[in-house]
Amino acid sequence: MYLTESGGSCATLELSINGTLRYTLTKDTDDTDSVLFDISELARDYLDIIYDGTYTSQTVAITGTVTFLSGCENPITPAQTFSHTGFDGYGKYLDGSNPTIASGSLMQSNTQIYIPENTAGKIPEEDSNAIDYVTFGTSATTVSAGGQTITISRICEPKYTPIKVTFVNKFGALQDLYFFKKRTDSISTTKEQYKRSVLADDGTYDIDVHQKRILNVQGRYNVSMNTGFIGEEMNEVFEQLLLSEQVWAYIDNIVTPIDITTSQLTYKTSLNDRLINYTIGVEYAFGVINDLR
Repeated sequence: MYLTESGGSCATLELSINGTLRYTLTKDTDDTDSVLFDISELARDYLDIIYDGTYTSQTVAITGTVTFLSGCENPITPAQTFSHTGFDGYGKYLDGSNPTIASGSLMQSNTQIYIPENTAGKIPEEDSNAIDYVTFGTSATTVSAGGQTITISRICEPKYTPIKVTFVNKFGALQDLYFFKKRTDSISTTKEQYKRSVLADDGTYDIDVHQKRILNVQGRYNVSMNTGFIGEEMNEVFEQLLLSEQVWAYIDNIVTPIDITTSQLTYKTSLNDRLINYTIGVEYAFGVINDLR
C-alpha cells in the first residue's frame, strides 16, 4: 500500500483483518513524503484455506487507517483509509507488481477441462469480492463462468478409477484436476537404530534378543498418478499445481491432504510430444503411524 501526504515525516498504519485490529506499524516517509506498507504476508496469516469436499468462498477483509505525522509528532488530518478483499493467490514476476483479480472474472487459467463421464463439477469465478463456484451437471459439455465459456471434455475410462485432485490455484480459488490413467501406490519409511549390550551378568546372552534395536519408525504413503492424454493448454494448470501449497486428493472415497513430490515439470506440446501425458508423484500429508501428541 503506497500513500502520500505533503509534509508527512512518518506514518502509522492501523491494519484490521476481518474487523479486528491486528497490527500497528510506523515507518518514515521517503523524499516525496510517501510511504509503502507491504501488508500481503500480514493478511495471509489469517487466511488458511480449508477443503473437506465443500467449495466455499474463503477470503479476508482488509481495512487500514494511515495517519501521517509532521515531524513524527503531530498528526496530519484527516487520516487516509483503505479497504481490500484478500485472496490466497499470487502473481508471477512477469505479471508485475500488485496484480489484481478483475471483478466478475474467471478464477482459473484454462478454459478447457477434462471430466469423467456422468460427473458434475465446479468452476471458480469472482463475484462481488468473493469466490463463487459455478456448478455444471453430469452431462454438460460447456459451462459459462467469469464471462467465458468453459469447454468440458468427457473422458470414458473403463479400466482405471479417476482420481480428483483439488488445489489452491494462483487466484486463491479451489480448482479440480483429474488423473485418469495408471495409479501406483507405495510406502516409504525412515527409522533410527542403536546397538545395545545384551550380555547377562554371567557373560551369557540369549540369541533371540535383538542386539540392534529400531526406534522412531516413520512411514509415508506415496502415489504416482497419470493424467492420460490432454491438451497443452493444461501446462499452466500443472505449473500452478506444483506451486500450490495446499492440495487434496479424493482417494478411496476420502478427501485426503497430499503434498506434491514432483519438483520438476517439463512442459509438453503437441508439436514436440504429439500425445501429452503427465505423471505426478504425491505423498500423503501425514504419517502412516498416528503419532499425534
